[in-house]
Amino acid sequence: MTSRERVLAALRHDIPDRVPWMEGIVDDSLAGKLCGEEINVNWDIAPDGTPVASGAYLAEQQKKVCRALGKDNINYNAFAPVYAGKTSMEGVVIVGEGLIHTRDDLKLMQFPDLDAEGFFDSAAEFISNKEDFCAVACIRLGIGATIMSMGLQAFSYAMVDAPDLIVEIMEIYADWTIRIAPRLAEIGFDIFWAFDDVAFNSGPMFSPDFYRETVLPIQQKAASALELPLIAHSDGDMGPILDDWLTMGQVAIHPIQPDVMDINQIKADYGDRICLVGNIFMDDLVHKTPGDITAQVRDRIEKIGAGGGYIISSSNSLTADMKLENVRAMSQAVHKYGVYS
Repeated sequence: MTSRERVLAALRHDIPDRVPWMEGIVDDSLAGKLCGEEINVNWDIAPDGTPVASGAYLAEQQKKVCRALGKDNINYNAFAPVYAGKTSMEGVVIVGEGLIHTRDDLKLMQFPDLDAEGFFDSAAEFISNKEDFCAVACIRLGIGATIMSMGLQAFSYAMVDAPDLIVEIMEIYADWTIRIAPRLAEIGFDIFWAFDDVAFNSGPMFSPDFYRETVLPIQQKAASALELPLIAHSDGDMGPILDDWLTMGQVAIHPIQPDVMDINQIKADYGDRICLVGNIFMDDLVHKTPGDITAQVRDRIEKIGAGGGYIISSSNSLTADMKLENVRAMSQAVHKYGVYS
């Protein structure tokens, strides 16, 4: 099977030739060590949210990482701009305090014109150079960008003082996704991956009632516009809102964070209807040994991969502080134990 066929089979709950491996982000410095050359896969977004590098360049850089690891996906960032202060630490962009606190601040939200000549050229180049890898369009469904653009403190106050403002901002972001998604599908992307964190390690960022009544309807509206399979991401303990979250129509969930969620229980309760993507613990990839990682990957494949519907992944992304030997152990274990007989 090709990487594209392998991922799509897992998302359909068919049995692929082996368990696929997908990652949201692979840090450039780690990627460079894996490939033995300088790699730039994560510097693709300008302040207005549009790609900086050509789509052809981004695809070629990511394919090098896929070949070094045996990974199956390449990702293209289709996020709307986030309106927050930003700093950079060791090449990683860190989102700071949000800038949208009142209705007057909405004038700051000036998005690129999707109908401008050439806007989708980079995406088309990316697809033209994807080869047989699974091409992922990374999107948001409204809430993730809203929290970042408001800042968590302002968002928290607004849940009580100005819930209508939260809804208005979410609608603006959802509308971006609703408008851009059909164009990306037409260009030839294979799946969408939505990154909208809505939980802490201690549980959801808001009450289940607030999520159900205010956030979820907008997420559902944005998700309903997607013509391709959807993977939905949120870190943290999603347990209290998991049943609601799964009504968005996603075919897979990521990353099922292992220190706060039990993937074995999720498999037992939901594995017959949803593909699970995850959940090799990031902290273990930083601190433990290759033998520990091999054992963890084997355990996930044998228990969660049984019967299909599983895509292996880290519990968020592959970061610069991870031991190179641990990431290589993960790669070797996926290919040794992930084959379906």
